[in-house]
Amino acid sequence: MEFSFFREDATVPSMQDFLLAWGVVVWFFVLFCLIKFGARFLLARLGKWPSLKKDFFVILSGLSWYSGVSVALFCGNLFLPFVKWIHVVFSGFFAVALIIELSGILKFFLKVVMEKGFAHQDAKTKKNLTEILNTLLQILIWILAALIFFDTVGVAITPLLASLGVWGIAVAFASQKLIEDFFSSFSIMGSSPFRIGDIITIKDTTGTVKKIGLRSTTLLTVEDKSVIIPNRLLVAEIIENSGTIKVRRKRFSLTITYETPLEKVRQIPKLLEQIIGKHKDVGFEWAVLRDLQASCLEIYVSYVINNDDWLNATQLHSKILEEILEKFAEEKIDFAYPTQTLRLKK
Repeated sequence: MEFSFFREDATVPSMQDFLLAWGVVVWFFVLFCLIKFGARFLLARLGKWPSLKKDFFVILSGLSWYSGVSVALFCGNLFLPFVKWIHVVFSGFFAVALIIELSGILKFFLKVVMEKGFAHQDAKTKKNLTEILNTLLQILIWILAALIFFDTVGVAITPLLASLGVWGIAVAFASQKLIEDFFSSFSIMGSSPFRIGDIITIKDTTGTVKKIGLRSTTLLTVEDKSVIIPNRLLVAEIIENSGTIKVRRKRFSLTITYETPLEKVRQIPKLLEQIIGKHKDVGFEWAVLRDLQASCLEIYVSYVINNDDWLNATQLHSKILEEILEKFAEEKIDFAYPTQTLRLKK
């Protein structure tokens, strides 16, 4: 049994059919007016509303007269056995109205979902996810409008839907990786392992997240290269996210020669504290003699940067190392490198 929106009989409409159809038209048009003017009344009379509620009533008050008339006539047309071309005209008007109004309503519900369900996400990520979902919903609206229109020109919907289902299964098998990437994008945006602007490391690749798309995520490396990674890999691999760090701690080793006098070795922590502590938003923690290695003395140093900017922290560490080199040269403290001393006995 085939499904159809319209009556298939071609008989001449009776007076009862006309009365029923006009009753439906009037009922739907009155309902449309009540919704439109009721929303305007509430907006004008009530005080400050929360943003989401106000947006909802703005959408209802902004419903177009074209849509109201088109929907009412389309619903009334369902009860009249007109010839097919009249059905085509009414369904065409209805399809356009459906696309116009549902687009605005679905955008509002997307906004609600983003603000309520993804409140932890940053603005850029929410905007990106909204654009993705809005595109999918727009496609669904166009498909629904097309199905209504095809039904009016005599294309049976049931076999069409069945054939689309078969083709959908075939495409799903042929595009498993693409579908996996697609659903991985929602997993990334929903669980939020990283956000746009975060600096992440996956395997041997480190970069700033510039875009989270349906199929892939784009990173920008320090060499200004764009690296495109399929979303399924981001979900499966271990990710190091440096973007969530608010205070960055840096620890490193300095190796000096055994010929360095003990007094100067004891002065090194104070020298390092002077070098590191003078920088803004930097806190010196400690510097200790960590180990007596085979060819050097190892000094272990730790400091923190009260800044979440990874690039700034990297540049600051480079500057600190340059100042250490300069200061140690002034104090005649030599850095060690692997050496071997060969002693010969006569």
